[in-house]
Amino acid sequence: MLSIITINKDNRLGLERTIESMAHLEDGSYQWIFIDSASSDGSVELAKSFAKSGDIVISEPDTGIYNAMNKGIKQASKGKVLFLNSGDTLGSNVASIASLKLNPLADLTLFGFWIRERLRMPRSNNWRYWSMPTSHQAIIYSRNLLLQEPFDEQYRFAADFEHYLRINKRQLSIDSRQQALIVNEPYGSDAHLPKLLAEYRDALIKNGYPRWWAEAVFWLKTHYLEWALKR
Repeated sequence: MLSIITINKDNRLGLERTIESMAHLEDGSYQWIFIDSASSDGSVELAKSFAKSGDIVISEPDTGIYNAMNKGIKQASKGKVLFLNSGDTLGSNVASIASLKLNPLADLTLFGFWIRERLRMPRSNNWRYWSMPTSHQAIIYSRNLLLQEPFDEQYRFAADFEHYLRINKRQLSIDSRQQALIVNEPYGSDAHLPKLLAEYRDALIKNGYPRWWAEAVFWLKTHYLEWALKR
C-alpha cells in the first residue's frame, strides 16, 4: 500500500530517530526506500541493518534533495508514497499503515504535522496560492501521479511548492484528515530564506499566476517568516 522514501545526507542521528519511529509500526506492509547522498557518517550501514526484504538502499552522489526524491519515486513499488526524510518521524499516534485507512483512489491525502512542539492541521487547498496547505512530509501521494509529474530539479529549495502548484492544474482527488501524521525535524535557517522565497515567486509565475501576486507573496512571506523564525 505505501512506499516510504527517506532522503539522507550525513544525518545518522536524525536517521536513527526516523528508523525508530518506523520500527514501532505494528504491520510491515510498507516498502522503505533509502536514498543517500554518499554519506560517510555510518548512515548507510544503519540503513542496511534496518532494511527488510523488498526495501531498497541506495547511496551515491546526487545533484540535490529533489534529484534524490525523484530517484526514490522510480524505485517505489506501492500505490502510495510518503516522503519521511532523515530526522522526521512518524507521529506516536500512528500505530500501523492500515490504521491510516488510505483511499486507494485519492491522488493526495493531507495530514497534520508537529513542528517545534506546535500542531498544525491541513488547511483548505485554496491556500496553495500562498503556500502548501500542509507540510510536504505530511502528504501521502499517489505513486502514479508522482511518476507523471516528477519534481523540477532546477529548484533547490521550493520544488515541493512548485510541484504542488503544477499538479493542482489537474482534477485531483484530495482527502484531508484532521490527524497528525509526522513530526517535522525543525527547519528554517535565515541563511536560505531569500533564495527560498525567490523560488516561491518564480514557481507562482511559472504556473500562470500574475507577477503582481507573486511579488506580493514574496514580500509578505519575507516579513512573516522573519518574524516566525525568531519566535
